[in-house]
Amino acid sequence: MNKIVSFDKNKFLLDSPNDLISLEKWQNTVNLLSKLFNAPAGFLVQYTPQGFQTTISSQQESNPYPAGAIIEPEVNIFCRRIVETGHELYVSNALSESCWNTNPEVHQDGFRSYLGVPVNWPDGQPFGTFCVMDYEVTDYGETYFELIRQLKDILESDLTLIDLYQQVQQLAITDPLTELSNRRGFAILAEQRLKLAKRMQSQLALFYIDVDDFKVINDTHGHGVGDRVLKHVAEAIEGCTRQSDVVGRMGGDEFVALMMLENENDLSAIKSKLQQAFVTQHLQDLPAFTATVGVCLVTGKLQISDLLDQADRDMLSQKLNKTSG
Repeated sequence: MNKIVSFDKNKFLLDSPNDLISLEKWQNTVNLLSKLFNAPAGFLVQYTPQGFQTTISSQQESNPYPAGAIIEPEVNIFCRRIVETGHELYVSNALSESCWNTNPEVHQDGFRSYLGVPVNWPDGQPFGTFCVMDYEVTDYGETYFELIRQLKDILESDLTLIDLYQQVQQLAITDPLTELSNRRGFAILAEQRLKLAKRMQSQLALFYIDVDDFKVINDTHGHGVGDRVLKHVAEAIEGCTRQSDVVGRMGGDEFVALMMLENENDLSAIKSKLQQAFVTQHLQDLPAFTATVGVCLVTGKLQISDLLDQADRDMLSQKLNKTSG
Protein backbone atom coordinates (compact mmCIF):
# COMPACT_ATOMS: atom_id res chain seq x y z
CA MET A 1 0.00 0.00 0.00
CA ASN A 2 2.93 2.33 -0.55
CA LYS A 3 1.34 3.82 -3.65
CA ILE A 4 -2.09 4.79 -4.96
CA VAL A 5 -3.35 1.85 -7.00
CA SER A 6 -3.86 2.85 -10.61
CA PHE A 7 -6.15 1.25 -13.19
CA ASP A 8 -5.05 -2.35 -13.69
CA LYS A 9 -4.69 -3.09 -17.40
CA ASN A 10 -4.83 -6.81 -16.66
CA LYS A 11 -8.39 -6.55 -15.35
CA PHE A 12 -11.52 -6.22 -17.44
CA LEU A 13 -12.88 -2.70 -17.46
CA LEU A 14 -16.41 -3.95 -16.78
CA ASP A 15 -15.13 -5.50 -13.54
CA SER A 16 -13.36 -2.31 -12.43
CA PRO A 17 -15.20 0.71 -13.92
CA ASN A 18 -13.37 4.02 -14.22
CA ASP A 19 -15.24 7.28 -13.70
CA LEU A 20 -13.20 8.92 -16.46
CA ILE A 21 -14.73 6.63 -19.08
CA SER A 22 -18.27 7.18 -20.30
CA LEU A 23 -19.50 3.73 -21.27
CA GLU A 24 -22.59 5.44 -22.66
CA LYS A 25 -20.41 7.39 -25.12
CA TRP A 26 -18.60 4.18 -26.05
CA GLN A 27 -21.96 2.47 -26.57
CA ASN A 28 -23.10 5.24 -28.90
CA THR A 29 -19.82 4.97 -30.84
CA VAL A 30 -20.22 1.22 -31.34
CA ASN A 31 -23.88 1.63 -32.33
CA LEU A 32 -22.86 4.30 -34.85
CA LEU A 33 -20.18 2.01 -36.31
CA SER A 34 -22.68 -0.76 -36.93
CA LYS A 35 -25.20 1.66 -38.41
CA LEU A 36 -22.73 3.26 -40.83
CA PHE A 37 -21.47 -0.15 -41.97
CA ASN A 38 -24.99 -1.56 -42.12
CA ALA A 39 -23.55 -4.44 -40.12
CA PRO A 40 -25.54 -6.76 -37.85
CA ALA A 41 -22.96 -6.61 -35.08
CA GLY A 42 -20.31 -4.22 -33.80
CA PHE A 43 -18.03 -4.49 -30.78
CA LEU A 44 -15.39 -2.99 -28.58
CA VAL A 45 -13.48 -5.98 -27.23
CA GLN A 46 -10.94 -5.83 -24.40
CA TYR A 47 -8.02 -8.23 -24.14
CA THR A 48 -6.38 -9.34 -20.90
CA PRO A 49 -4.44 -12.50 -20.00
CA GLN A 50 -7.82 -13.96 -18.96
CA GLY A 51 -9.13 -13.71 -22.51
CA PHE A 52 -11.31 -11.46 -24.65
CA GLN A 53 -14.32 -9.69 -23.18
CA THR A 54 -16.99 -7.84 -25.11
CA THR A 55 -16.86 -4.47 -23.34
CA ILE A 56 -19.45 -2.86 -25.63
CA SER A 57 -21.82 -4.69 -27.98
CA SER A 58 -24.03 -2.97 -30.56
CA GLN A 59 -27.66 -2.95 -29.50
CA GLN A 60 -29.28 -4.92 -32.31
CA GLU A 61 -31.42 -8.06 -32.27
CA SER A 62 -29.12 -9.50 -34.95
CA ASN A 63 -26.13 -9.35 -32.58
CA PRO A 64 -25.68 -12.68 -30.73
CA TYR A 65 -22.94 -11.52 -28.36
CA PRO A 66 -23.94 -9.47 -25.29
CA ALA A 67 -21.61 -7.12 -23.43
CA GLY A 68 -19.67 -9.00 -20.79
CA ALA A 69 -19.24 -12.18 -22.81
CA ILE A 70 -15.75 -13.68 -22.41
CA ILE A 71 -13.84 -15.89 -24.84
CA GLU A 72 -10.76 -17.76 -23.65
CA PRO A 73 -7.42 -16.42 -24.97
CA GLU A 74 -6.46 -19.50 -27.02
CA VAL A 75 -9.70 -19.62 -29.07
CA ASN A 76 -9.18 -18.90 -32.79
CA ILE A 77 -11.22 -15.71 -33.14
CA PHE A 78 -10.65 -12.69 -35.37
CA CYS A 79 -9.81 -10.36 -32.47
CA ARG A 80 -7.03 -12.67 -31.32
CA ARG A 81 -5.26 -12.22 -34.66
CA ILE A 82 -5.29 -8.42 -34.26
CA VAL A 83 -3.95 -8.54 -30.69
CA GLU A 84 -1.18 -10.94 -31.74
CA THR A 85 -0.09 -8.96 -34.81
CA GLY A 86 -0.96 -5.40 -33.78
CA HIS A 87 -2.44 -4.82 -37.26
CA GLU A 88 -5.95 -4.21 -38.52
CA LEU A 89 -7.72 -7.18 -40.09
CA TYR A 90 -10.24 -7.45 -42.90
CA VAL A 91 -11.75 -10.80 -43.82
CA SER A 92 -14.34 -10.40 -46.55
CA ASN A 93 -15.29 -14.11 -46.68
CA ALA A 94 -14.00 -16.31 -43.86
CA LEU A 95 -15.20 -19.49 -45.59
CA SER A 96 -12.61 -18.94 -48.31
CA GLU A 97 -9.70 -18.95 -45.83
CA SER A 98 -8.81 -22.25 -44.17
CA CYS A 99 -7.17 -20.50 -41.18
CA TRP A 100 -10.67 -19.73 -39.87
CA ASN A 101 -11.90 -23.35 -40.01
CA THR A 102 -11.78 -23.53 -36.20
CA ASN A 103 -13.25 -20.06 -35.61
CA PRO A 104 -16.52 -20.49 -33.64
CA GLU A 105 -17.74 -17.07 -34.80
CA VAL A 106 -17.78 -18.47 -38.35
CA HIS A 107 -18.72 -22.11 -37.97
CA GLN A 108 -21.03 -21.90 -34.96
CA ASP A 109 -22.60 -18.44 -35.24
CA GLY A 110 -22.59 -18.02 -39.01
CA PHE A 111 -20.48 -14.86 -39.47
CA ARG A 112 -18.71 -14.50 -42.82
CA SER A 113 -17.07 -11.05 -42.74
CA TYR A 114 -14.97 -9.20 -40.20
CA LEU A 115 -13.29 -5.79 -40.13
CA GLY A 116 -11.39 -4.77 -37.03
CA VAL A 117 -8.67 -2.38 -35.90
CA PRO A 118 -6.40 -2.53 -32.84
CA VAL A 119 -7.18 -0.28 -29.88
CA ASN A 120 -4.11 0.49 -27.79
CA TRP A 121 -3.25 2.03 -24.46
CA PRO A 122 -1.07 5.17 -24.69
CA ASP A 123 2.05 3.06 -24.06
CA GLY A 124 1.31 0.98 -27.16
CA GLN A 125 0.12 -2.09 -25.27
CA PRO A 126 -3.09 -3.62 -26.67
CA PHE A 127 -6.38 -2.71 -25.04
CA GLY A 128 -8.26 -4.82 -27.56
CA THR A 129 -10.15 -4.36 -30.79
CA PHE A 130 -12.88 -2.25 -32.41
CA CYS A 131 -14.74 -4.23 -35.03
CA VAL A 132 -17.82 -5.03 -37.10
CA MET A 133 -19.03 -8.46 -38.23
CA ASP A 134 -21.46 -9.50 -40.94
CA TYR A 135 -23.30 -12.68 -41.83
CA GLU A 136 -22.80 -11.84 -45.50
CA VAL A 137 -19.66 -11.53 -47.62
CA THR A 138 -18.60 -7.88 -47.82
CA ASP A 139 -16.50 -5.66 -50.06
CA TYR A 140 -15.50 -2.62 -48.00
CA GLY A 141 -13.65 0.19 -49.76
CA GLU A 142 -10.97 2.49 -48.32
CA THR A 143 -13.61 4.91 -47.03
CA TYR A 144 -14.81 2.27 -44.59
CA PHE A 145 -11.28 1.72 -43.31
CA GLU A 146 -10.86 5.46 -42.76
CA LEU A 147 -14.18 5.58 -40.94
CA ILE A 148 -13.41 2.81 -38.45
CA ARG A 149 -9.96 4.30 -37.79
CA GLN A 150 -11.50 7.70 -37.01
CA LEU A 151 -14.05 6.20 -34.64
CA LYS A 152 -11.43 4.12 -32.81
CA ASP A 153 -9.45 7.35 -32.21
CA ILE A 154 -12.38 8.50 -30.05
CA LEU A 155 -12.01 5.40 -27.89
CA GLU A 156 -8.23 5.72 -27.60
CA SER A 157 -8.57 9.36 -26.54
CA ASP A 158 -10.50 8.20 -23.46
CA LEU A 159 -7.76 5.69 -22.62
CA THR A 160 -5.22 8.50 -22.97
CA LEU A 161 -7.28 10.60 -20.54
CA ILE A 162 -7.13 7.81 -17.94
CA ASP A 163 -3.38 7.49 -18.38
CA LEU A 164 -2.73 11.23 -18.11
CA TYR A 165 -4.99 11.60 -15.08
CA GLN A 166 -3.21 8.78 -13.27
CA GLN A 167 0.19 10.32 -14.09
CA VAL A 168 -0.89 13.69 -12.70
CA GLN A 169 -2.43 12.02 -9.66
CA GLN A 170 0.75 10.07 -8.99
CA LEU A 171 2.91 13.18 -9.34
CA ALA A 172 0.69 15.01 -6.86
CA ILE A 173 1.12 12.37 -4.16
CA THR A 174 4.69 11.15 -4.76
CA ASP A 175 7.98 12.52 -3.46
CA PRO A 176 10.18 12.83 -6.58
CA LEU A 177 13.48 12.15 -4.79
CA THR A 178 12.65 8.95 -2.92
CA GLU A 179 9.54 7.90 -4.90
CA LEU A 180 7.73 7.33 -1.61
CA SER A 181 4.35 8.89 -0.97
CA ASN A 182 4.58 12.55 -0.01
CA ARG A 183 2.64 14.01 2.92
CA ARG A 184 -0.60 14.18 0.94
CA GLY A 185 -0.22 10.70 -0.51
CA PHE A 186 0.64 9.20 2.85
CA ALA A 187 -2.45 10.76 4.43
CA ILE A 188 -4.69 9.26 1.73
CA LEU A 189 -3.22 5.78 1.98
CA ALA A 190 -2.98 5.85 5.78
CA GLU A 191 -6.68 6.66 6.10
CA GLN A 192 -7.47 3.64 3.92
CA ARG A 193 -5.16 1.46 6.02
CA LEU A 194 -6.74 2.64 9.29
CA LYS A 195 -10.21 1.72 8.01
CA LEU A 196 -9.00 -1.71 6.94
CA ALA A 197 -7.33 -2.28 10.32
CA LYS A 198 -10.58 -1.41 12.09
CA ARG A 199 -12.54 -3.92 10.01
CA MET A 200 -9.89 -6.62 10.48
CA GLN A 201 -9.31 -5.71 14.15
CA SER A 202 -5.56 -5.56 13.57
CA GLN A 203 -3.07 -3.47 15.57
CA LEU A 204 -1.10 -0.68 13.90
CA ALA A 205 1.73 1.57 15.00
CA LEU A 206 3.02 4.75 13.41
CA PHE A 207 6.81 5.21 13.33
CA TYR A 208 8.26 8.68 12.83
CA ILE A 209 11.88 8.69 11.60
CA ASP A 210 14.22 11.67 11.55
CA VAL A 211 17.85 11.65 10.35
CA ASP A 212 20.15 13.00 13.06
CA ASP A 213 22.19 16.11 12.22
CA PHE A 214 21.10 16.06 8.59
CA LYS A 215 22.04 19.73 8.15
CA VAL A 216 25.61 18.85 9.14
CA ILE A 217 25.66 16.13 6.46
CA ASN A 218 24.54 18.64 3.82
CA ASP A 219 26.95 21.34 4.99
CA THR A 220 29.92 18.99 5.23
CA HIS A 221 29.42 16.69 2.25
CA GLY A 222 27.09 18.66 -0.03
CA HIS A 223 23.44 18.32 -0.98
CA GLY A 224 24.17 15.56 -3.49
CA VAL A 225 25.39 13.31 -0.71
CA GLY A 226 22.47 14.46 1.43
CA ASP A 227 20.07 13.34 -1.29
CA ARG A 228 21.72 9.93 -1.43
CA VAL A 229 21.36 9.62 2.34
CA LEU A 230 17.64 10.31 2.04
CA LYS A 231 17.30 7.72 -0.74
CA HIS A 232 19.15 5.20 1.42
CA VAL A 233 16.81 5.91 4.34
CA ALA A 234 13.76 5.43 2.09
CA GLU A 235 15.11 2.12 0.77
CA ALA A 236 15.99 0.97 4.27
CA ILE A 237 12.49 1.71 5.57
CA GLU A 238 10.88 -0.09 2.64
CA GLY A 239 13.16 -3.05 3.34
CA CYS A 240 11.71 -3.27 6.86
CA THR A 241 8.07 -3.05 5.84
CA ARG A 242 5.50 -5.30 4.23
CA GLN A 243 3.20 -4.74 1.27
CA SER A 244 0.34 -3.85 3.62
CA ASP A 245 2.36 -1.13 5.41
CA VAL A 246 2.30 2.52 4.33
CA VAL A 247 5.53 4.52 4.02
CA GLY A 248 5.96 8.22 3.28
CA ARG A 249 8.33 11.17 3.36
CA MET A 250 6.95 14.09 5.30
CA GLY A 251 9.54 16.48 3.92
CA GLY A 252 13.19 17.25 4.59
CA ASP A 253 14.74 14.36 6.51
CA GLU A 254 11.50 13.14 8.13
CA PHE A 255 9.86 9.84 7.19
CA VAL A 256 6.89 7.86 8.51
CA ALA A 257 5.80 4.24 8.39
CA LEU A 258 2.36 2.94 9.38
CA MET A 259 2.98 -0.72 10.18
CA MET A 260 0.95 -3.68 11.38
CA LEU A 261 1.92 -5.35 14.67
CA GLU A 262 1.47 -8.94 15.71
CA ASN A 263 1.55 -7.72 19.32
CA GLU A 264 2.78 -4.69 21.27
CA ASN A 265 6.10 -6.41 21.94
CA ASP A 266 6.88 -5.88 18.25
CA LEU A 267 7.35 -2.16 18.87
CA SER A 268 10.88 -2.30 20.22
CA ALA A 269 11.93 -4.99 17.71
CA ILE A 270 10.71 -2.98 14.74
CA LYS A 271 12.25 0.20 16.11
CA SER A 272 15.62 -1.53 16.50
CA LYS A 273 15.32 -3.07 13.04
CA LEU A 274 14.69 0.35 11.50
CA GLN A 275 17.65 1.94 13.26
CA GLN A 276 19.98 -0.90 12.22
CA ALA A 277 18.81 -0.62 8.62
CA PHE A 278 20.36 2.84 8.33
CA VAL A 279 23.90 1.60 9.07
CA THR A 280 26.03 2.50 6.05
CA GLN A 281 29.38 0.77 6.51
CA HIS A 282 28.84 -1.13 3.28
CA LEU A 283 28.11 2.06 1.35
CA GLN A 284 31.47 3.71 0.77
CA ASP A 285 30.01 6.85 -0.80
CA LEU A 286 27.85 7.73 2.23
CA PRO A 287 28.93 9.14 5.58
CA ALA A 288 27.99 7.28 8.74
CA PHE A 289 24.80 8.63 10.30
CA THR A 290 22.07 7.72 12.75
CA ALA A 291 18.36 8.32 12.90
CA THR A 292 15.87 8.80 15.71
CA VAL A 293 12.64 6.81 15.66
CA GLY A 294 9.50 7.88 17.47
CA VAL A 295 6.42 5.68 17.70
CA CYS A 296 2.73 5.92 18.45
CA LEU A 297 0.31 3.04 18.91
CA VAL A 298 -2.90 3.45 16.92
CA THR A 299 -5.78 3.44 19.36
CA GLY A 300 -9.33 4.73 19.45
CA LYS A 301 -10.66 7.07 16.80
CA LEU A 302 -7.62 9.29 16.37
CA GLN A 303 -7.21 10.98 12.99
CA ILE A 304 -4.00 10.45 11.05
CA SER A 305 -2.99 14.05 11.82
CA ASP A 306 -3.26 13.33 15.56
CA LEU A 307 -1.21 10.15 15.19
CA LEU A 308 1.49 12.04 13.28
CA ASP A 309 1.65 14.66 16.04
CA GLN A 310 2.00 12.02 18.76
CA ALA A 311 4.70 10.07 16.91
CA ASP A 312 6.53 13.30 16.08
CA ARG A 313 6.51 14.36 19.74
CA ASP A 314 7.87 10.96 20.76
CA MET A 315 10.64 11.29 18.17
CA LEU A 316 11.56 14.77 19.46
CA SER A 317 11.62 13.42 23.00
CA GLN A 318 14.01 10.67 21.89
CA LYS A 319 16.25 13.28 20.28
CA LEU A 320 16.36 15.37 23.44
CA ASN A 321 17.32 12.29 25.45
CA LYS A 322 20.18 11.64 23.03
CA THR A 323 21.39 15.22 23.34
CA SER A 324 21.12 15.39 27.10
CA GLY A 325 22.67 11.94 27.45
